[in-house]
Amino acid sequence: MHNTKLIELLRTLNLKEFSRFRAYVHAPFFNKNKKLKALIDHILRFSPDFMHPQLNKKAIYPYIFGEQSYNEIQLNNLISDLLQLLYGFLSHLQYQQRPQYQKYLLLEELLNRDRPKHIERNAQRFKNIQAKSEIRNYEYFHHEYLLYEKLDQSVVRHAKRSFDKNLQLQSDNLDLYFFSNKLRIACDMASRNIVIQAGYSCDFLDDILNYYENNYRSFQSFPALSIYYKVLKMLETEDNEQAYLDLKADLQQHQHLFPKLELWTLYKYAINFCIKKINSGKGYYYEELLELYKVLLENEIIFPNGYLSQWTFKNIITVGIRLEAFEWTELFISQYEKFLLPEEHFNASTYNRAALFSARKDYQQALQTLHNVEFTDSSYHLGAKIIQLKSYFELEETEALYALIEAFRKYILRNRDISEYRKKANNNMLKIAKGIYQLKVNGSAMTTSAYNQKRKNLQQKLNELNPIANKDWLNEIFLKASVKNTAS
Repeated sequence: MHNTKLIELLRTLNLKEFSRFRAYVHAPFFNKNKKLKALIDHILRFSPDFMHPQLNKKAIYPYIFGEQSYNEIQLNNLISDLLQLLYGFLSHLQYQQRPQYQKYLLLEELLNRDRPKHIERNAQRFKNIQAKSEIRNYEYFHHEYLLYEKLDQSVVRHAKRSFDKNLQLQSDNLDLYFFSNKLRIACDMASRNIVIQAGYSCDFLDDILNYYENNYRSFQSFPALSIYYKVLKMLETEDNEQAYLDLKADLQQHQHLFPKLELWTLYKYAINFCIKKINSGKGYYYEELLELYKVLLENEIIFPNGYLSQWTFKNIITVGIRLEAFEWTELFISQYEKFLLPEEHFNASTYNRAALFSARKDYQQALQTLHNVEFTDSSYHLGAKIIQLKSYFELEETEALYALIEAFRKYILRNRDISEYRKKANNNMLKIAKGIYQLKVNGSAMTTSAYNQKRKNLQQKLNELNPIANKDWLNEIFLKASVKNTAS
């Protein structure tokens, strides 16, 4: 029972939704089956995690069916029916959140019943809903199209043959919906083609772009089109820094025109552009990246479903560390770790605090933070090992360093969740780190010729090994370790 589709989906509900779903099942309009009412009452006793051992089919059966002999098929059918009610409830939640679609469906039914006065009244309410909403994205144009489609159908039924603006408005808004949504999809395709070489092809895109560019002035009052156009231009040319700057300015000016989830997607295009620039050697884009993250945090754009992704949390801290904005980063962790999902909080909070201590060169505190912590996620596990590696290296904890390197190698070898590329990159890092450490601690006891040969070999390996993780750090410690104090 614990792993059924019903229980899996029930776990996604919050306390208020549990209460509302129970009321939904008990409402005669949606359900008249008393056994389904009894089933939901019993199941909800085990909310919110639904992990109690008594939540099993044989224990539930007599509560629903009394003294009848156990019939699993009968119970499975009831569970399936309750799942269908849950689907209906979730659809109802969405319906309640979409007043434009409510009005559209109402107009459709009023049209079927041939009630023109009611159509006129509810069409006006539809227009009022649209006017009160600040959103002006592709969905807005779709709603406008649906509204004028129904108004035009009503006019055709009851008016004489003459010009009516509803048909023109229907066509105009269909064009705006098509253009804006097509550009949105084209941006998504272009982004995925870059990241995973997906090979998506967007038909009619050249025609749309040509039309937009040739009629640019007529689209000035529709920023959604302009913004997606700039995203596309930015994605098409990696060096198009002006498109990035224009996009950033437009997003800040027109934030209110988009729902937060769509706005978060738009900002991610800008974020990815900055990351590419950083990877190409333009480190000053870290400042741009932090500025974008601050805007997202201040305007609460970065919290889809009310939570902060653990990887976004980590990325923001990494940017803060790279800029050595340690006080801001510490404050960020304290203020925003509460927005992490409960199941992600421990890993994300512990690892990132250790990363900040390490960046501040407080290696003892970094090690203490990671002491006796076993991360379940391989990315955190790898990151924690690297923090420990750097700490033992800087503290010259020789035995601990060598033991860690050996344990690190075994972990990489045995872990199937780590890609071959990352395994190779980290193994190469461990080889070089160990060689540099030996040069650092043993260099003073070596002859000049032996020292120079060791240093030359390490330099050659550091330059030739590819891929190699944490190469900037390796270059830094190599330069420090290459200062020979004594020679004989």
